[in-house]
Amino acid sequence: MVKILGGVVFKPLIASLMLTSAVVYAKPMPLTAARYAQQLGVGMDVDWARTERGIREFDPLVVRDFKAKGLTHVRIRVAGAPTEARLIHLRKLVEACEYYGVIPIIAYQADAYKTDPSASHEKELINWWSVVARYFGQTSPLLGFDLIYEPADKLNHNMASLNRVYDKTIRLIHAIDPQRMIFVAPRMRAAPEDLSALKLPAQSQNYVLAEWHIFPWGPLKSGGKYPWTSGTAAEKAAIRARINAAVRWQHKTGHASWVGGWAPGESIKMTPVASQFAFARFMACELKKAHIPYAINADTQFYDGE
Repeated sequence: MVKILGGVVFKPLIASLMLTSAVVYAKPMPLTAARYAQQLGVGMDVDWARTERGIREFDPLVVRDFKAKGLTHVRIRVAGAPTEARLIHLRKLVEACEYYGVIPIIAYQADAYKTDPSASHEKELINWWSVVARYFGQTSPLLGFDLIYEPADKLNHNMASLNRVYDKTIRLIHAIDPQRMIFVAPRMRAAPEDLSALKLPAQSQNYVLAEWHIFPWGPLKSGGKYPWTSGTAAEKAAIRARINAAVRWQHKTGHASWVGGWAPGESIKMTPVASQFAFARFMACELKKAHIPYAINADTQFYDGE
């Protein structure tokens, strides 16, 4: 049988091959950590699954509002055991994000492990992620897992435990979903200078990213002085040095990174001042120049659900 289309003769086999080729060429590129980082853009840390109030008052329309403001991902902080009720709530959050085109990242508080990185707490943390990973399976391909929110406390002095937990958890999650995007943070509350202490599985650059951050609550006084006053050359240089520490690590390892939470310092109860605007502009511009996505800390400081 021969078909004539627009004066051109097509045999069915040739026509089908052309259609098949079109499908092949239209197939999207596989998602890698580098492409994922590009999609993250600017986001917000949220308490929709960490506090009782956050859980109770969550409204999917908040996700719509965030998207309308230009936010493209949320870091969903989670505390407590992975109960059936909590898993169902997380599914609700993830589905709301997917509906409005916002990338969800689940970040586990892991408070018990940070306070006491014992063998039993290591096992507890790994099991937490095992339950969550199996619950989501290979669904929601843009959903990211941030393994430990701000490694600190006794973990600052126990890198062996931190790296061991990361290695075991990454392998466990990727046995369930080989393409799940996973974030790991260094000690000292995710200090960029400590990224080099991370020991990540070989050949994991396509699906493992680093999370680091500076100024989670704005440029607070440290060592008797503020790291940002009027934006002097020295103040800007000090901030660039911290960002560049992450950039150098990225170039050396081939892993992408993400700033999981920084803040200009103002809150919903205060009117921002000129120095805060200047600091926010500088931080946003420097991270953009470095091609590093970031989340702002936090929704409770900027969004009034009432």
